[in-house]
Parts: sequence; C-alpha cells; structure tokens
Amino acid sequence: MTIYDSSILVVDDSILIRELIGACLVSAGYKDVSYAEDGEKALALIEQKKPDLIILDLEMPVMDGFEVCLRLREDPSSQNIPILIQSGRDTAADITRAFEYGANDMVVKPIKKYEILARTKVHLEKKIFVERLQAFHDRVASELEQARKLQLDICPTAEEISEFEETYELNIGWHYEPSSELGGDIGGILPVSDKQMAFFIADFSGHGVAAALNTFRMQTWLASAQLLYAAPNLLLEELNNFLHANLAAGSYATMMFFYLDLETNELSYATAGCQPPLVHVTGLDTQFSLKSSKGMPLGLRADWKYELKKLPFEHGSKIILYSDALVEVKTETGEFLGEEGLQQEVNEIWNETPTTQALIGQLVNRFHQRLKTDEPDDLTIIYLENRKKQC
Repeated sequence: MTIYDSSILVVDDSILIRELIGACLVSAGYKDVSYAEDGEKALALIEQKKPDLIILDLEMPVMDGFEVCLRLREDPSSQNIPILIQSGRDTAADITRAFEYGANDMVVKPIKKYEILARTKVHLEKKIFVERLQAFHDRVASELEQARKLQLDICPTAEEISEFEETYELNIGWHYEPSSELGGDIGGILPVSDKQMAFFIADFSGHGVAAALNTFRMQTWLASAQLLYAAPNLLLEELNNFLHANLAAGSYATMMFFYLDLETNELSYATAGCQPPLVHVTGLDTQFSLKSSKGMPLGLRADWKYELKKLPFEHGSKIILYSDALVEVKTETGEFLGEEGLQQEVNEIWNETPTTQALIGQLVNRFHQRLKTDEPDDLTIIYLENRKKQC
C-alpha cells in the first residue's frame, strides 16, 4: 500500500473549500477522497469506514471541528486517525485548544496547495510507518510467545513431577520464571530407571532469543547423552566440548548435573561454576549447608576436566538448586542476600514450615518483594527430598 491508496475524508461546511482541497488531492494522485459538510455527517461516515486521514475545518454548523476531535479521540477505534485541522482561526488559544482536543497538525486558510499536500503526505507516511512497525511488533511478540511456550514445555509438568515423586519416593519442588519473554535458565529431571534418575540446572550467559536457543540446544544434546548420566563429570566434559564448538565466542553456561541412585542412596554430581547447592544430608547435617560448585563454565575452554563428587542421600536428605537471581537481590539493609544469606533464610523457613510447597513459595515471595526492577534475571529453583523408607 502506498500513501496514494489511503482514504482521506475532507470535512468543511463550504462546498468551495471541499472541492478545492479535493482537487488538490486528486491532482496529486490520491484515489480515495470523500467529503462531509459538518461534524455529524463526518462522524457517520467515519463509523462506516475509518479513513487514514481527516482534513477537518474548525468552524462548522451542527457540530464544529473541536467536538469532532474530542469524539474521535474518545473512541478507541478512531483515536489514532491523524487529524489535519484547516481553519482561518489562528489565535494561540484556538491552536492550543485544537491540539488539546486531539488534532495532529494545522494549516491556516486560505488553503495553499503545496502546503496541504506536504502535510497530507507527512501524516500518511507516518501512519503507514507506524502501522508497519506495529504489525512487526505484533508478529515478533507472537513468535516470542510461541518460543516461550516451547521453553516452558522443556520444564516438567505438574503431572510429570507427581509421577516422579511416586516412582522415586521423592518430594520435588519446582519453580521457573524467565526474566522476560525468553530466558537462559534451564533445568530438568531425567528418568533413567525406576531406581535411578538424573537432574540438573544450567544458566546460559545473556538473555532473550540467543540464550533461549542455547537452552534448546542443550536440551537436545542431553536427550542424546543418556549413557553419560551415571558419570556427571564425563557428561560435563563432553558437553563442554560440544558447547565450545557451537557457542558464539564469549558465550558460556554454568551448570550442575546430578545422578541419584536410590538403590545405594548415593548422589553423584559435577559442577561447572553454578551457585553452590544447599544440601541437608541425614545423619551428617543438622541444617542445610552450602556445597562447593567450583568448575570452569561450559563452553569457554575445550578439553577441561571436571571433578566427580559424591554424597550419601538417605531418607530425609534434601537438596536445593537455584539460579543466581535468587541471591543477587538486596535485603532491607541494602546488602545483597548472597549464598550465605540464602542458607540462613532456608534454614529459618524450613524450621517454621517444613513442607516443599511452603519452602518454595516463601523463597519466591521474598525474591519478588526484594526486586527493584520489573525485569529480574531468570529464576529457577529445584528441590528434592528423599522420603524412601529404609528397609
């Protein structure tokens, strides 16, 4: 569509002025020009067909141009139609009032052909540009929403979590929210057998589309690496080489990968620079403690070696994984919460309300209460507790 295909409505009580403006427009190549002799007839025509531009006289019988402007701007369906006022009233008060009522521009009578054509062209070009920009925005927003749904599909559903809890005799808590439409966090639970399972949390550098695409890339890779689940250190070494070969320069991911054997009640894991997990091991810990999560982030250097770590995970043992957003918020004292602050809070919350949902809910609520921005970092929290009775 070009500006010459635009529809223009000329509103003036003088037939001479209407014909003069119409002749200027038609001679310039505009094909769709209609006319109204007062404000009421103009509104009736606009109700039937929304024009792309209105050239409006201020002084008319029945309903003047000021009232027309006011009515159009009160109606959501017409509030964005550009209005070009043409009038012999050029006092500061009249001009100010016209713009306050919603006019976009003004030309003073007597009508000058080149001036009204120039103003007409400017406003129609702007309208077309804004419409194209809005269409582009809507399309991008729609595509981002679809991508966001796909990213959420990576996360286990409530039904899947319930099945995992029953199969493995675990309490499982899960919370995920991206910073905007898309995020760089990813977490997952990977069943191996009815006695073994893997779970992980990872965070790609950056946000938005690039980070989200990397989460899909990791998820696809992990789905094909089942033979490595039982050896988390070897899995990270292979994944590190894959990401080093495929990520953009400077991009990386932090990650923790765990393998839980419920026959031996042993937790094997390897870490690549993630936040330290909070672990409460039955018989060893009286409360949640921080475990080391040192390790080279994935994708920065090829052929890096990762350490295999092991913990007993008997009945009653618990673990909390979380993304850095949870600790990178400021408390009431103005200091960052930090890992040790989170450790203290988790122990306090657990002593007060030792249930999975209460723990996750309180952590999320406190996180949002401390936010100072509408767009926080991606937030992921994963909680597991072994509730399998010993034979």
